[in-house]
Amino acid sequence: MKDIIIKLLTGASQVDYAMLASQLTLTDAIAKIDWLFGCEAVLKEFNSDFTIPYYTQSEWGYQIYHSGQDAIHMALNVDGVFNPDGYYAQPRVVAEQICELDARNVLELGSGKGFNSCFLAQQYPEVNFTGIDLTASHIKIARRQAEKFSNLSFEEANFNQLRFLDQSFDIVFAFECLCHASADEIPLAEIFRVLRPGGKLIVFDGYRKNKLEQLSPLLQTASQLVEVSMAVRNGFSLIDDWYAIAQSIGFRVEVREDISWAIQPTLWKLQKLSLKLFSLSWKAKILTYLLPKYLVRNSIAGLLMPFTVSPKGEAFGYYKLILERPLSTIRQQISVK
Repeated sequence: MKDIIIKLLTGASQVDYAMLASQLTLTDAIAKIDWLFGCEAVLKEFNSDFTIPYYTQSEWGYQIYHSGQDAIHMALNVDGVFNPDGYYAQPRVVAEQICELDARNVLELGSGKGFNSCFLAQQYPEVNFTGIDLTASHIKIARRQAEKFSNLSFEEANFNQLRFLDQSFDIVFAFECLCHASADEIPLAEIFRVLRPGGKLIVFDGYRKNKLEQLSPLLQTASQLVEVSMAVRNGFSLIDDWYAIAQSIGFRVEVREDISWAIQPTLWKLQKLSLKLFSLSWKAKILTYLLPKYLVRNSIAGLLMPFTVSPKGEAFGYYKLILERPLSTIRQQISVK
């Protein structure tokens, strides 16, 4: 069955999906989604927690259509052309901070199948890396990868309740996972606790730029469809609210940069792939019954994200955030003198 589905979505076709994508309007995209899935039926699951089933069901889809190297985050392509090397852009930012801080203990939240921490563990054999994730199937894959390294381990755990001692990490990083938090202050407080003074939190994730009610009705619908289809249970956090919570906990925000422009090649790639499904007509209807529910619904986000995530757009932004747990007041005064 899996082979038949792959053949349908990747087989030879005379259709120019790039041209179809360039002609697609947001109204047309939502109409296609309503025809195939029913917008109202999808939006009924808003605020539901199905994060683990989403990632479990989406596993082989991510591997085949997103990254054969087991990356499950967006690639950053600064030249505007999709290249799989862009999947290494985020962990390279972590690498820069490892060098800057002379870090010895690094924690990855939402480590997925281990792509990022394996990449870093190979580069820095003297640094200890730990990855945690809620999805058991991801941890199983990651642990297989970690067998090559003596400085890397993975465990099934929740970022809302970290088992680690206070001030035990120099760096904590989280790529596209904190969006699944039910309350931003809970993981942020836990991260602050386990970071040593002077330690850094590095985040790459999606955030709302404006409150939902400030958007047009069409863009409101599109935004919520994206969030539900990506298992973002309460919607992406408003960037200004998240920023304020981080500061109230004690973080100093070092970098806050909207880099939505850098993920556009990935979004265009995913939109063209989604159009292949929606262009199958009655066959698409059959696939929605044959494919796992949350796997096939990735096509909703794929179709809509180029409309909702953009540097000049009003809905979502993709942000690079670097936060520091400040040194104590005494140590800061000493360093100034």
